[in-house]
Amino acid sequence: MGGTLKKGGELFDQVKAFFFDLDGCIYFTDTLAPSAGKLIERLKQEGKKVGFITNNSRLTAREVEMKLHKMGLEIPSEDIFTATDLTGLYIKNKYGNKRVKSVGSDGLNAALASAGHELLPLDSEKESDVVVVGRDITFSYATLEKVAGEVDRGAILIGANADGYHPGSNGKRVPETGALIAAIESVTGRKAEYVGKPESNLFLYGMQAFGCSEKESVMIGDNYYTDIIGGKHAGMHTVWIRLENETMPRRAESAVNAWPMADYVYATIAELLESCNL
Repeated sequence: MGGTLKKGGELFDQVKAFFFDLDGCIYFTDTLAPSAGKLIERLKQEGKKVGFITNNSRLTAREVEMKLHKMGLEIPSEDIFTATDLTGLYIKNKYGNKRVKSVGSDGLNAALASAGHELLPLDSEKESDVVVVGRDITFSYATLEKVAGEVDRGAILIGANADGYHPGSNGKRVPETGALIAAIESVTGRKAEYVGKPESNLFLYGMQAFGCSEKESVMIGDNYYTDIIGGKHAGMHTVWIRLENETMPRRAESAVNAWPMADYVYATIAELLESCNL
């Protein structure tokens, strides 16, 4: 279906770090993708660094580690780079420690507090400096109204990721953070800043942690808009796991520079493993 990534080939020799997306690539909700475990194990045996860059905005790296453990994958949390963990650091590095109101999970709140920010309840009368939005499975009209009010009063709107959805089991589309942000932007007329993919923050953080340059790293994922475009903009090699019935965006066909094609394209992780000839 796509390029050939064979052991001993140019890309395999150049790449020291293999970064994988999770949802829709390594697993589907709670089901491990066929051959994912075998590919990861063989890459490690070949001396490659293996990491995971995910827009998940509900789970911390430690929580993802436990989820992978239940699926039979033993991955240390320091090799997992999540939007949940990075959002607090992003705000601190760009704006300093701030008063923050958050919409999302307990894990997101814990990560924000760990970064040194003052967390305020969403219904607190105190005004926030920043409103952070992650995937909130209890998001409501009342939540939308409160967040819009904070933004109207001048709070910076930050989204953990821009995904409208992520693929779940049996092809189900699971609503994501970007869908919630779209509603907030529609009400306020203000645009959000995003921390996760396709922004470069997570990619750069992962490569720095592994001590690898862009040309020594490859991003492997199913989401063209976040994994491939984001990886390309970060200067990495890219492998697109192009799921069944997924078509190339029309905008990509007419604007090659804005929508670059992945270096390699495969239908499944199993097909990538076969092409690696490991």
